[in-house]
Parts: sequence; structure tokens; C-alpha cells
Amino acid sequence: MAGSSLIQTIERWPLPVFVFLTVAVSWPAWGVLAVYDLEPGIDLAGVLWLLGGLGPPIAAVVVVGLSEGIRAVRQLLGRLVMWRVERRWYAVAILLPGTVVIAALIIDALLYDLSTLLPSFGLLPLFIGSIVANMLIGGGLEEIGWRGFALPRLQAEYSALTASLLLGVVWIAWHAPLFVVPGAIQAELSPLPFLIQGLALAVVFTWLYNSTRGSLLLVVLLHGTVNAWLTSVWFLRGGVSSTTLWVFAGLLGVIAVCLVVVYGRETLSRHHRQIAVTPGSETPEHRT
Repeated sequence: MAGSSLIQTIERWPLPVFVFLTVAVSWPAWGVLAVYDLEPGIDLAGVLWLLGGLGPPIAAVVVVGLSEGIRAVRQLLGRLVMWRVERRWYAVAILLPGTVVIAALIIDALLYDLSTLLPSFGLLPLFIGSIVANMLIGGGLEEIGWRGFALPRLQAEYSALTASLLLGVVWIAWHAPLFVVPGAIQAELSPLPFLIQGLALAVVFTWLYNSTRGSLLLVVLLHGTVNAWLTSVWFLRGGVSSTTLWVFAGLLGVIAVCLVVVYGRETLSRHHRQIAVTPGSETPEHRT
């Protein structure tokens, strides 16, 4: 009886349950890191860091598995290997973050006299490795929860823009404990530009997701590339600059506004349909 009641609750409130489970997995893990001042490493701290970051995919798999069954879980995870998309979207996922970061550094140099060391080509393998690492353990797999589970369900009720902004607020709020966790990049950032950056990125992620008809692989790649570019800049600089973060957030905001103007708030894609999931079905639908 209790199990049946739990499943009925999940079926009725899948998104609130997903958010609750995400927080229930991530925040205690990060809380231990903050309380005991544990920095990243290959030990208990490393496990807690990994567990915290895996909150969204764990929650998504649990909610889908309990409410729709193992077949629906396979359908959700199957979108991680949706690689048959137009090549230009791979270019977008890899090059767009780099273009924005480089533009921010040029603005830094011209207006704020902030310089950054130029990397050598010898660091290219390290950079590629950083992208892969960020896709797998540095934030990329979050997208199973955010864009794979939550976004299609929000788009079943709201426009693509509204769904993006709602998800963006939850996404950024989920990061809140990291602002007091030693060793977290957020601990060196100002919350306001981080919020603006997150809302703008949420729009960009929706645009890419809808434009590739629901490819989780491409949004995971974009997430990993964004993180790799930013961490590379902080590494070359030897620290985080709040000025650069404001410039980066501003540029992303401009891009997000342009995407809304060009592609429309309803779908944020040329398909004139948005990716949605109706209750009881994990298979994405293209809703007009």
C-alpha cells in the first residue's frame, strides 16, 4: 500500500519529486564537504563531490523508473547516444563557449586591462581531456536530469522560453551550497553574475536540445565544453576574476536574447515544435 501511494505521488508530481530527490542527494554530500572543510581528492571527499554532482541524473532515473518502468529509463538514457544530428550542432556545442570566452577576454584586455596568458598547443590534449572529464564527472551528466527529464516536462506546459527560465532558476538554486564549499569554483564567484549566466545558458541549452530533436549527447557536450573553457581560463589566470564573469554573463545574455528573437519564445528552434513529454510517457513528443 505504501509503495503504491509513493508511486501515485510521483506520477502526480514528477517534477517536484525530481527536485526534492535532487536536493536530497546533492546537498547533504556538499554539506559534509563544507562542514568538514574537505577539498576535492581521490578519497571520501572525491566520492562526496561526485555524489553531489550526480544528484540530478540519480533523481531522474529514480522518478522515471518508479513511475514508468525500466523501459522508460532506457529511453531516457538512450538519448545520450543520439549522435546523428547535423554537424553544425557539434560545432555549436564545441565552439560557441570558446567564442564567448575569447570575446570576454578581449573585452577584459581592451577595457579593464586584464591580461591572460596564451596557452601553447602542447596543452591541447589536456584541454580535450578536460572537456571529456567535464562531460562525465564535471557537470555534463547533470543534463540527464535537467534537460533530459525536467525540460521536456516543463515544455509540455509552458513555452520553451518560460520552461528554460523556470529550469534555470532551479538549476542555479541547486548550486547554492557550493558557494560555501572549499575548493568549489562557485566559492570564488559572485552569485548575481552566476545567476545571470545560468539563466542565459538555460536558454542556450534549450535551443540546442530542441534544435537537435532531444539529443542529450549534444547538451552534455555543450555543458562539458562550457566548464572546460572557463576552468582553463581560471587556470591560465591563476584565479577567478569577477569582472570576467560579469562580461561572460553579459555576452551570454545578449546571445540568449538574440536566440529568442530569431527562433521565437515558443519553441526556440526552427522546427516550430518543442520537445515535450506528456505524463506517463518518457518518449519525447514534438508539441506545436
